[in-house]
Amino acid sequence: WLKIAFGLVAAAGFVWLLARGLDPAALARAFSSLSVRAVLLSLAFMGCAHALRIVRWWWMLRALEPNLPVGACIRPFLAGMAINNVLPLRAGDAVRVLGFRRQLRSSAMRVFGTLVVERALDLVLVSGIFFTCLLGLPAGAFPPHFVTAAAWLAGAAVVVLLVSMLFLPAIGRISGHAFQSFRERLPGRFLAGRGRRWTEALPRQGAHLAEALGVVRSTPRTLALLALSAIVWVCEGGAFVVLAEALMPDAALLGPWLSLAAGSLATGLPSAPGYIGAFDYFAALGFAAYGSTPEIAAALALTVHALWAPYTVVGLVCYWLPSSDRRP
Repeated sequence: WLKIAFGLVAAAGFVWLLARGLDPAALARAFSSLSVRAVLLSLAFMGCAHALRIVRWWWMLRALEPNLPVGACIRPFLAGMAINNVLPLRAGDAVRVLGFRRQLRSSAMRVFGTLVVERALDLVLVSGIFFTCLLGLPAGAFPPHFVTAAAWLAGAAVVVLLVSMLFLPAIGRISGHAFQSFRERLPGRFLAGRGRRWTEALPRQGAHLAEALGVVRSTPRTLALLALSAIVWVCEGGAFVVLAEALMPDAALLGPWLSLAAGSLATGLPSAPGYIGAFDYFAALGFAAYGSTPEIAAALALTVHALWAPYTVVGLVCYWLPSSDRRP
């Protein structure tokens, strides 16, 4: 509850930062310049990005379960994404990990490992976009603390990928020997009943996690996943570009891309469900950094955020549809 309360307070603060000083009339004019065509085209770009994310996740899971069809990943992915948008504390990720194990033909740790790789790939790509776009700005044009946080996130993502590619087998062997030695030293009463099940399950689940993280041990597969992730973010950025051209035809080329990167990185900050506040403020800040008015930047951020709603509704429908494959 403290985390939820802190997130709500932080969201209120970001909303205030976004709204302060905005001219309501200028904001209304910015929204009125959006055409139905631009909104629908942006929605299509987002749909392509989600479809490619599903294919990428399926590709990782298929390395662990070769006979898994791509259709088995659609419902868990959309449901998890939707629940992340309406509930706090990344509840949708828990649904993906625990709720569809039978449908995905994988243990919870296998699914969790693919989510870790998914986040690392996205952080590497988004951070690359973010720092590339910063090159066109004067020093100090963006909040230095946010830039530092983005650098730490990018570094952590690179470390996860490098460890998975280079050191995971050795770490798995060392941890396996260490756990076996620890288990041999336990008193006999801990190895009976539930204690025995736990001591047998932990190394197995750890092996499943290492196996899932190991999907990037293959250099060709890792390069393919990075290329697919790049296409995902090009599609996502296409939604920002289309809306930016509708709102401000003479907008700087990198403005929409900095808005995409800053808003996406901000989803890792404490906020309300659906990343309300943090996403909107930093996405608007990214577009305004390249010369747009605060009202146009706010209109871009709020419109992009509103485009999440149809996919959230679809994901919630996917979650609530009856299925014998889903586990509570």
